[in-house]
Amino acid sequence: MRLVHEIQNMDVMKKALSVAALLLSVFTLLSAHAQQQNTNEVSTDLPHTVLRLPNIHPGRDAVYAYAKRLLTESLRVTEPQYGSFELIVSDQETAQERQLRSLEHNMLDVTWSVTSTERERQFLPIRIPIMAGLFGKRALLVREGDTRLKEVKSLNALRAYRAVLGYDWPDTKIFRANDIPVLETTYRASFRIVSEGFADMFPRSVMEIKEELLDKTLSRGLTIDEHLIISYPSPIFFFVGSDNQALAGRIAEGLLRLFETGKFQELLLAHDNFREGMALTEGRTVIEIDNPLLSEQSRLALEKFLPEFATSEAVLKFDATEPAAPTQVVKQ
Repeated sequence: MRLVHEIQNMDVMKKALSVAALLLSVFTLLSAHAQQQNTNEVSTDLPHTVLRLPNIHPGRDAVYAYAKRLLTESLRVTEPQYGSFELIVSDQETAQERQLRSLEHNMLDVTWSVTSTERERQFLPIRIPIMAGLFGKRALLVREGDTRLKEVKSLNALRAYRAVLGYDWPDTKIFRANDIPVLETTYRASFRIVSEGFADMFPRSVMEIKEELLDKTLSRGLTIDEHLIISYPSPIFFFVGSDNQALAGRIAEGLLRLFETGKFQELLLAHDNFREGMALTEGRTVIEIDNPLLSEQSRLALEKFLPEFATSEAVLKFDATEPAAPTQVVKQ
């Protein structure tokens, strides 16, 4: 299990980190929320909270379903302290950056996104990586029959090829910071640009690439390169509005409870895209690149969380080569 071994070999890999160490990554968030609670009178009438979520982004149905389920469970385990809740999904499909802006304009209450220092300045992150860091492992969509990347063994060699990425994506800045040529466009247009030869590759998370390939309205004429993985630290966090400390504290508390009981790991390993993503990292050349957009707090959160995840019993027993059972995702 290459990914697990890679995580286990991190310098911070010590069993003593446990869940207590995870608390350090959200300590400020939780303590601020606790102070706020202490200033209020305790009420026997717990509130009912309505939370607005973004709609499903095309090609990410299963990832969306997992994130929504994890959020639901984190809210459910905190109901005795914080009250009941209801999730309402937006009618409109919106791009990632617009989802984040909607938090500040009181159009959404919670979303999830790859993080960056800029996003963390504007919005409030819950620094617990909900995909266990796997979103930073990028497989490549290429034209059918294109095997040129077979010869690429280093970052310097990779720089001879051009990627296509989205206008508002942190990944675009990350690739350029590593001197990899990038053509910017929209999500949907990216597939066509590679299939028509205007770019050489469309880097996609190993958790979403197979689902996207199955959608031939997007990926006609494309295939998954069998040779490379581009890897960089890129966690996905839940985000709330910058002034919503109460909700951030509740979600963080719920996630940590789920992790303590093993429910977090259970949900992640039950996610077909996660299991397929881990399998995709096997047998490929991994090219590591830097992520200059990652804040020190988020880097620390990864260093605290990933060793704990890697040493959990469920992950150690996981066989990346076992085929995932097909599931049907219902759009909402």
